[in-house]
Amino acid sequence: MQRRIRWAWVALGALLLNMALPLRPQAAQANDIRAQLEQAQRDLEAVRRKQKEVQNELADLAFQAEEAEAQLRLVEAELVQANANLAIVAAEYEEVSAELELVQAEVALAQARYAEKRKILGDRIRAMRENGPVDKLSVLFGAATFREFISRAEILATIARKDRELVEQMKAEKLALEEKQRQVEGRKTRLAALKAEAEEYQATVVAKREEREQVSRSLEDRRQALAAQLDEMERYGQQLAEQVAALVRELNRQAGVFAPIPPVTPVIITDHFGMRWHPILGTQRMHYGTDFAANYGQTVRAIEAGVVLQTSYDDVYGNLVIIDHGGGITSWYAHNSRILVSPGQAVSQGEAIALAGSTGWSTGPHVHLEIHVDGVQKNPLDYINW
Repeated sequence: MQRRIRWAWVALGALLLNMALPLRPQAAQANDIRAQLEQAQRDLEAVRRKQKEVQNELADLAFQAEEAEAQLRLVEAELVQANANLAIVAAEYEEVSAELELVQAEVALAQARYAEKRKILGDRIRAMRENGPVDKLSVLFGAATFREFISRAEILATIARKDRELVEQMKAEKLALEEKQRQVEGRKTRLAALKAEAEEYQATVVAKREEREQVSRSLEDRRQALAAQLDEMERYGQQLAEQVAALVRELNRQAGVFAPIPPVTPVIITDHFGMRWHPILGTQRMHYGTDFAANYGQTVRAIEAGVVLQTSYDDVYGNLVIIDHGGGITSWYAHNSRILVSPGQAVSQGEAIALAGSTGWSTGPHVHLEIHVDGVQKNPLDYINW
């Protein structure tokens, strides 16, 4: 892209050098002026081709920019979803971490209770080992009756069973809490992995967004560069068009030839140059041109080569085109429905300049043609060859 812009500037620089050449004085030979005109026209055509290329590239760039914006909007939505997912996982991770702390505290308490019970049981077992047989027999045989003996034996058995049950319960509680701790730690580990994955995905989407934003900025930079180039080309093109117009006028002045053709065919004259009854004002008025019959939208052609001097809308003339043919001669084309040329444009004899219509003071579609010589209206039929 930069290479293309660089070559465009080189081409435009060459055009400027051509434009910088001073026009030859009026005494210059017609062939010299014609050579300058042909070169200026080639330069102008080159600028217009380059303008078309830049306009096409701008259109393509606009499409790319629109697509990039659409992609950026998708990435923005993706980032919103990634942030939401990360928030959910992070919140759940915090809940599980808090739950794990509670379970760890419960396990610590269970371990403490278990240790305390084991200590009590151990003390009891040590005492029984030290005095067990004597003390047990003393307890049993210290009974006054057989019934009391049996009762004491049952009590001792119950105490022993309760101690065993207590130990088993403590062991079961400790094992259950340890299992729960393992489960919670497993959930925490799994959530930590999910959180890391969500953070990585979020970072990926952020990087993708930055990449899309960079693409959009790059496209905007290119658009601005192309727009500036197009503006410069339009300025150069306008200068070249003015140069072409000046050369055409000079060539016409030197040639001193004015051999116009009718503006439309077939040639049917509906109103002549001179005094007439005005169809709108209803009085005798001077008619400064010749009216040619034409269908609405029929092509209106330049009666002679020249340069478009003016295009405008006039309450009386309607859509008006004025062409300068050099040597003080201009032709006026009135009441057009549409104008096809622009000021400063060089036109050849017979070139389409407008479409016939009925704008301004007009009672129907036709072509009103005037020929001015040094600002004075002349009868067009004195000049037209038909």
